[in-house]
Amino acid sequence: MKCFRPVIWLLTLPFFFACGQQAGRFDENAVVLTLGVISDTHIGNGYGSEDKFREALTQLSEAAKGNLAGVLVSGDLVNNASVPQIATYKEIYESVLNPLDVPMIYTVGNHDMNPGYRWTRESVAWNSVFHTVLGENYFKTDQDPLMRDSLECRHCIIGLYHVLCITPDNTNPITYAPAALEWLEARLQELVKANPDRYIILLTHPMLYGTCYGSVLQDTYTRLGDYWATRELTDILSRYPQVITFSGHLHFPLNDPRSIWQGNFTAVGTASTSYMAIDNGGYEDMATVTTMKGAGKFSQGLLLQFDKRGNARLTRMDFYHKAVIGEPWELGAPRKDRSHLDRYRHEILKARNTPPTLSSAEYRDGKLCFQAGKDDEFVHHYRISISRDGESVANKKILADFYAAPLPSGMKSLYELPLEELEPGEYTAGIVAVDSWDATSEPLVCNFKVK
Repeated sequence: MKCFRPVIWLLTLPFFFACGQQAGRFDENAVVLTLGVISDTHIGNGYGSEDKFREALTQLSEAAKGNLAGVLVSGDLVNNASVPQIATYKEIYESVLNPLDVPMIYTVGNHDMNPGYRWTRESVAWNSVFHTVLGENYFKTDQDPLMRDSLECRHCIIGLYHVLCITPDNTNPITYAPAALEWLEARLQELVKANPDRYIILLTHPMLYGTCYGSVLQDTYTRLGDYWATRELTDILSRYPQVITFSGHLHFPLNDPRSIWQGNFTAVGTASTSYMAIDNGGYEDMATVTTMKGAGKFSQGLLLQFDKRGNARLTRMDFYHKAVIGEPWELGAPRKDRSHLDRYRHEILKARNTPPTLSSAEYRDGKLCFQAGKDDEFVHHYRISISRDGESVANKKILADFYAAPLPSGMKSLYELPLEELEPGEYTAGIVAVDSWDATSEPLVCNFKVK
């Protein structure tokens, strides 16, 4: 009997190898579908969005090495839903790609709607202009024209993969028509029954509340983030671990590890090809509470690929710097035990995270200068407290430049905080570095004198 054991072991090797691949080892030599995923192109908004859109399409096509099968857009194609802007969008797309060869599938953003940038019960009527201007060549992948025309709910097929799109009928809070929710549940149930081991793509413009980076944003325009994210889809999607949602609306940078989220399904942010926004953190040197002064020096998106075993890979692309952001995100094919949803579960990543460290600081020429912090990923921002004789004088926050560096090694090494407003005297500065998971460094103390 002993002599047969090696033979049995050898026979089981292919089985174990296949299981390993199925569990998440993406096979780049067996790619069966490559898609571009972008959002918030905002044609006509003055950020040079037209050139950025063209550049994004070009880079996606080059990254796919001639095998780009489609482009998915999570809303806000244009800035004001005008015919000239839609015509420009179409012209740019066709200057790079043929919609018959590389279909463009989009969901409807609030800027694609009306002068108030709001989804309403009349959303479908407003959006009909897209169908007219783009033409039928842009809708060849649609499987349910009736739902598209009645509720802007789309079911499209590219290769072996299904793409669903769903449009809200209200803006704050973001809600959906009951018929749209029933349609979504029915389609997911049908698709999962047919192929339980295959991912299903869902495009939404608003984020899913409490998922990836930005989905709990609060600012002067919103109540509990209900303008930026929806709470209505979560219950449905939680029953379908095969779903990957791609959402826009917020323009948050893909550099941050929280831009992918896994719970009972997978949610991914799509940034923007036009300009960047960020959380309302009270940071220094901002243009608005959620946009920095250099917000236009930005353009990002994703290259989504599936291999023959159903595993997925997401390559984060920095179109502005013509570079890849960090390491690709790899998702194992859907599994019955939902173990494929553990790799990017935020509570797991947060538990593994280590806090940042700070090294040195000094006051010179009216500025507090300190070396950038060190972290296992990167420092997200810095908190600085200034006190005099034990009394607090000022509290400030500096956003790190992680969004402008495809790799953390490219972030700047020195930060300077102007303190010209301080009167002569002796002060103490406390500096704390904070990473994306809210882990904080030990305070770095700097005593200085203002003459």
